[in-house]
Amino acid sequence: MGASGKARRWPALGVAMLVCLALIPMGQPAHADGTGPTFQNSGLSGGGFISVIAQSTSTGTLVAGGDTQGFFRSVNGGQTWTPQDAGLPATGYHVGALLNVGSIWYAAVGDGSNGGIAESLDDGVTWTESPSGKGAAPPVFDGTNLPGQTGNPRATGALLATDGSYLYAASFGRGLQRWALASASPEAGWQCAAVCTSFLNSVALDGKGDAFISVISRAGVSQGVDEVSGLGSKVRTKAITAKKGVSAGVQELLSLGSRVYAAGANGIGYWNGTAWLVLDSTQHWYTLTGYETVAGKTPVDVLYAATYAGHGTKDVEQLMVNGTNVVITGLVPPGSVGADVDGTSTPWWEASSAGTAGTLTGPEAMIGGCPSSTSGLCAGNTTDVFVGSSILLESRNGGAPDAMLVSGRSGIWNYAPGATPAWLPAVAGLDTTFDLDISVDPADGANVAASDADWNVIGSTDDMTDVDGAVVPPRFTTGSTGLAVTWDASVSPSALIASGGSRATNKLGSIWYDAAWSTGGAWTSLPLPTGVSLRPIALTAQATGPGTYVLLAAFQKKGVYAFTASGTTGTWALIPPPSGSAGPSISPNDVHGVSFAWASDGSAAFMYDEGTHAVWESLFAGGVFAPWVKVYADTSTSPGRGFVAADPNTPTVVWIANTNGLGYIDTAACITTCPAPTWVTTSPGGPLATYSSVSGDYVYMASGGTTPSFWEVQVTQCAVSCPTATGFNDPYLDEVAGNAISLAAGMDGYVYLATLGNGIAVGTAP
Repeated sequence: MGASGKARRWPALGVAMLVCLALIPMGQPAHADGTGPTFQNSGLSGGGFISVIAQSTSTGTLVAGGDTQGFFRSVNGGQTWTPQDAGLPATGYHVGALLNVGSIWYAAVGDGSNGGIAESLDDGVTWTESPSGKGAAPPVFDGTNLPGQTGNPRATGALLATDGSYLYAASFGRGLQRWALASASPEAGWQCAAVCTSFLNSVALDGKGDAFISVISRAGVSQGVDEVSGLGSKVRTKAITAKKGVSAGVQELLSLGSRVYAAGANGIGYWNGTAWLVLDSTQHWYTLTGYETVAGKTPVDVLYAATYAGHGTKDVEQLMVNGTNVVITGLVPPGSVGADVDGTSTPWWEASSAGTAGTLTGPEAMIGGCPSSTSGLCAGNTTDVFVGSSILLESRNGGAPDAMLVSGRSGIWNYAPGATPAWLPAVAGLDTTFDLDISVDPADGANVAASDADWNVIGSTDDMTDVDGAVVPPRFTTGSTGLAVTWDASVSPSALIASGGSRATNKLGSIWYDAAWSTGGAWTSLPLPTGVSLRPIALTAQATGPGTYVLLAAFQKKGVYAFTASGTTGTWALIPPPSGSAGPSISPNDVHGVSFAWASDGSAAFMYDEGTHAVWESLFAGGVFAPWVKVYADTSTSPGRGFVAADPNTPTVVWIANTNGLGYIDTAACITTCPAPTWVTTSPGGPLATYSSVSGDYVYMASGGTTPSFWEVQVTQCAVSCPTATGFNDPYLDEVAGNAISLAAGMDGYVYLATLGNGIAVGTAP
């Protein structure tokens, strides 16, 4: 390969395998429904940010929307949830608002630049997105709530409202828009009603033809509250913001009778038509709901608000407003928060020491942003990057505290005022968010580890049925998160290796080693290569003998370094680029753009580099890595992310998945150049894994997009015939695998799919 060619062991076997694989039919791949693996949610349930929650007035169905997880549905009061994301584009996974109108659900979805209105005509089971665009297309929203995103760090909640004739939307950059409910589809026909270039984060209709909107800058700076009158005739807009007080920094507006209530950075208050009056100025509130019990000049209203600033009794509070008097009751007193998942006797994994939130769970840890730089949740950061939350009232007692569901940073919590404890996590079936990498212990298939954007590193000793509460993740440098995981199987039991770095920029790299991870052992930080502080975005390790191993780490935009070690002691060496030519760029634009694989006999390392859209190989012999050699380059017009897997049977064969499909190259056939891949399916490619059993060796692929599927290729027992690639559809996979990022398979027959936005799916090998 390359100008001088190369030598590999067992070239005859490699050529034989090439001939055998060539027998695979190149026609339409077989496709089977319901005969492949059955996937389900892993034990990593309930994490991630649930921005909004609402209930159907006709059926009682609950729908929740996440910042990256899309939609969840519950028909039993929130005790169990099912994902409902089948066929949604990526923008549909960022949910900013929910509204039920009769038999139809509407949702505001998007990432600040793309998205629109999602609609469900079957009570939240299926959703169709009408994308935003120019002209009379749906508005734009920002439901991401993610650090590093452009736009406002909080644009979720009361973004949709209706007066029975129009659907109103508080858009992100297009002002207050409306659409006639009698129209055929929300895909077109939208009109701007007011402030047509403004960014809004809340809208409330007063039932008299007026609207109240909270205006912000794109960066989230409050620009006050406007009253929009004459919606049925000549529209007029008037700023009603006081120089100081509750009308500045508003996060949520609520219209009840003759009053418009506001909650935000400066407390809770209301507009009485002429002035703003303050009810509670002691907290920074993020969500507000309630109802009126007595109308008239001296109304009696019941309000509920949630904050992050208290971390105690007043994290969620009830405000009984009688005229101008208010009685405030904090609803999270000591001892009111339980750890068992609602409806079960099973302790929630997040209530253990697992995860960076650790024991800081409950409403005090899941409503919003960072209360102070000393908070364990914030690690020195006071920016409100996670600040959307939602309260759904399930009962209206008119005085005594009502039953409710509160969503936020850590899923959904059920509040039952007559129960002990009153607060329980209602998280069964809720996916986590960004699970960036997943890996199975090669010596024990029951041991599984994943890197997670929220929790750094998650471990399991029972096939991801439960998250191991003894695992205390390494606390990466402030601002960093887990990126990759792998195993040192040269010791028994295997040691877990994890890397971290900044999610926003290419810095703060670190790699950690733990030989006693499952029993709460301490992590040891590995020294990085001299002069390297960039983030290690991919890891893979290979045992080279008893107690010795080689760890490969891809440092973004820098290179791949090999750590030859015993335990935590070793030396680093850069795998050099080809002589006289450029080598892999190490994914300069994508933190998830490197995929690694070792040849089955350890004689080479393969890598797919998203930066060069190429597969590279480095031979490994005598403890030394040869320079990288390009095996394949994707020359498509719009090449995307790619993945590699080493053939489990033949060391010279590398499997490749990208936008062209799934194929393979036998590098033993490379002379001056390598042959083009032999594609066994043209279904868009996704992450790969291999599996070996007594029935044969297999390559698996998880194909994402709007129609996810799971593919299998058997690569042994080819003496008589070689089966074609077989694709399987699975209902659970169809809901969650739109953005598949990492696939792993264990020797015990389980496969694990990590996704960017929908947690981890666990299945069994076909």
